[in-house]
Amino acid sequence: MEKELLRRYCAIILKKIVTDIAANQRKKERATDTALQTAENGAEVRTMRHWRAAAGIEHYYAEIERGFNEMAQLDAITGWSDNLHQDRFKFMSAKYAGVLAEYRERGV
Repeated sequence: MEKELLRRYCAIILKKIVTDIAANQRKKERATDTALQTAENGAEVRTMRHWRAAAGIEHYYAEIERGFNEMAQLDAITGWSDNLHQDRFKFMSAKYAGVLAEYRERGV
């Protein structure tokens, strides 16, 4: 019963996971830019802005890793990566091609 529900709603669950990964990647990039910008000047490294950005980088990295692990778990249960040709998974190649490429590259 549980696996059947996962198979039926796999595309919706996957889209939510991938949306979160993409959002966290954008946030991590912004935090990285802020940290690098404040690190250019030695005096700004001691600011709260710099350390918040540095903490944000670590947080978003952990969230991205968690998302990719969830994708792998869902793939192990439902085999969604073998069904990317189906219309319900077209969003993966259209909007989230970068996340899909990184998932395949990792081989999680």
